[in-house]
Amino acid sequence: MLYSHTAELAIRAALYLALQPPGKLSTVQAIAAGTGLPKSYLAKILRKLDEAGLVRSFRGPGGGIELGRAPEEISLWKLVSAVDGSENFGECVLGAKVCSEGKPCPLHEQWKPLRENMKRMLDETTLATMAKTLHGRGKSHGKSAVPGGSSLSRSHSGEGEKRHAS
Repeated sequence: MLYSHTAELAIRAALYLALQPPGKLSTVQAIAAGTGLPKSYLAKILRKLDEAGLVRSFRGPGGGIELGRAPEEISLWKLVSAVDGSENFGECVLGAKVCSEGKPCPLHEQWKPLRENMKRMLDETTLATMAKTLHGRGKSHGKSAVPGGSSLSRSHSGEGEKRHAS
């Protein structure tokens, strides 16, 4: 696998946030309900994304979570590397501890271009691109949903309006 299950869940959570109206804060409970992710695990993922500046959290009454940047500025690669680390992406497809240009595994030459293409795709695909695709599908299917999650309503209980800090 090119990236971890945790990275997959981070993408789903960030996509949920990208589909929310600008200025709308979402609680961990609302994100968990909208994505089908376990609340406690989701909170850990969101902390990593917060540390990377990809989401922002606001505490207290009316608090919640929003994207830390515009969806156009958040690539899937940024999400994957925030939770997995960028160095793990280049691991050997066969799991060899030592696999490099100088000491390649049996699949190294075949795997290298696939890995490079995948990284490029992750780097070029943004949350905005994914959100636009889901909105298009929602119009033709009558709903918009995060893969693996429940239908995305734009108004979940437990969400508040963004508090603007001056």
